[in-house]
Amino acid sequence: MKKLKKFIKENKKFIFTITLLMGVQALFYWVLKYFQTNPTYIYFYLDDKIPFIGRFVYIYNMFYPFCLIAFYYLYKKDEKAYYKGIISGIIGFLICDIIFLTMPTIMYRPVIPDIDPITNLVLDITFLYDNPPLNCFPSIHCLFCFQVIFSYIISKHKLKVKIPVIIIALLIIISTLLVKQHFIFDVISALLICLITNFITELFNLYHFFKKKDILKNLA
Repeated sequence: MKKLKKFIKENKKFIFTITLLMGVQALFYWVLKYFQTNPTYIYFYLDDKIPFIGRFVYIYNMFYPFCLIAFYYLYKKDEKAYYKGIISGIIGFLICDIIFLTMPTIMYRPVIPDIDPITNLVLDITFLYDNPPLNCFPSIHCLFCFQVIFSYIISKHKLKVKIPVIIIALLIIISTLLVKQHFIFDVISALLICLITNFITELFNLYHFFKKKDILKNLA
């Protein structure tokens, strides 16, 4: 308990900002489902060429712990890159929420084949807690993974840290397609939004703007 209190005390800024980014978005993601009707089915013929590989569900479910750990080590090593990522991420999920409200989408999942008892159970649970499968376009999983990649690219971390983080993030992105949680357009749109939000953050120098206005006071 003492170690937990010490960790919270030493990382209050991180806990607040990562909760603002990931926690609030998760809440919005679920709440918006109650206001959505007549979802659109976005389909591209190349999606049929992508096989269903059930065991990638383990990589898919690494998303939350991976993002938390990746952002935490970014925060510890390079707060500037971290806060740029947080600002870009918040703008990104606001754009996604507007799309979810104005053009809700749905994913029709395949029948799960008999793989092995544990994998089938994990797949069942994964599909169950994200049911109905709405808010697919753009992919929040992919958006945050792309943000981790961009943030680490500009960070002070060495290549021996950057490369494994980028590889894991890319594997999670690929897993969204292989376990049929998302379509190709969901991934492409997430990448485009991430590019746009990072461009906006840099173009308008939002990190320094918020810091100058004391919005990041006691945080940065």
